[in-house]
Amino acid sequence: MGDSELDRLSTQLEVDVAVGDTFLHAVVDEKVRHPRVSLYKNRGRAVDQERRWRQELEAIRRKTKRLGTFDLNRNLHVLEVDRPISEVEEALTNSHPWVSKPSNYRGTSWRSYSKRLMLAEWLLFMPETFATDYRMKLCPKGRHVLVFAAKGLTRVLSRTGGLIMKTVSRLPGGGLGQSEYQNAIYCSMLDCIMVSEQVDSMQLSDAMACVPRESTPIEFKVLDLIRFRGTSYTQLPFRERCLWLEKFLRDQIEEATDGDPVRFEILPAHDCDDETMTSVFSVKPHFELDGILFYHEAVIYETGATPLMGWLKPYMLPEWFPHLSFHPDYMRDIPDDYTTYLNEVQKQEKQARRSGDRMPSALLSGNDQSG
Repeated sequence: MGDSELDRLSTQLEVDVAVGDTFLHAVVDEKVRHPRVSLYKNRGRAVDQERRWRQELEAIRRKTKRLGTFDLNRNLHVLEVDRPISEVEEALTNSHPWVSKPSNYRGTSWRSYSKRLMLAEWLLFMPETFATDYRMKLCPKGRHVLVFAAKGLTRVLSRTGGLIMKTVSRLPGGGLGQSEYQNAIYCSMLDCIMVSEQVDSMQLSDAMACVPRESTPIEFKVLDLIRFRGTSYTQLPFRERCLWLEKFLRDQIEEATDGDPVRFEILPAHDCDDETMTSVFSVKPHFELDGILFYHEAVIYETGATPLMGWLKPYMLPEWFPHLSFHPDYMRDIPDDYTTYLNEVQKQEKQARRSGDRMPSALLSGNDQSG
């Protein structure tokens, strides 16, 4: 049997893996359902990711069911029914117990929040419900950080928990524009990208003291909401965290005045249907693009890597979505020796191992390669 015949049979092969009483169905079709990868070498990785994807999704659903009565009392179920967005927003705002009053949060050491970032994995398989159940965020080049504001200071922590810098901000608990009492009781935590220009120019170190106010503020792009004014949002699904970020908390997070040392901008979440993705990918990004994060709308915020959060470099997109058009800027960083998506993933993982990083580069969400 020739190589061409083997290739033809490989692209038609479907893998069924039994898990409990269910079967995982991983279609390996390089032209339609999967990028151009070697089935023989990489089938196991894709199937393993799908298995873990289903397990985590089922765990979230079981947990949601257990907490159903509690969520019902808080009116969080309003997002699950077909109601006008204005009614949903009003119900959420009215039901949220800390929306207009301070909590009794007293805070703990910032060190207890180190290594708390949620991290992505390389996207290795395409869920059948991708178009309806996923949302995406374009990520600028920079460093993946945790911004922690409490007790009048704003600390920036690396993904490994190292202290990058201390400063002040207008986040609740962050020191600026708040009373001593507010700084003492409030705590805020955001998952952010610290953009490249500031990272390169500041020569950051773990021992860095408070950053003086300069004419050019340090810019943070907000990926996700962890805690705000002492209220935890980690148990809310991603779609609801996006609603809080973009509808209710935007003005408070993005508030800034001249002379502030830091500024925050919320990165918008886009739907993953073909029409929306075409409108996003066909125009030039307004920042230097590092990659795209794909979130399952039900994923809660948990520490570490999750298969419910996928990562792709911009130049990998045409292999996954060959029917879409892309602005030329999406191809600008394609390596000279680039062949296929999976080869590039393997190359980056080898580079990460050689550099002493124990985690694959995909788990870094494409940022903070230095730890």
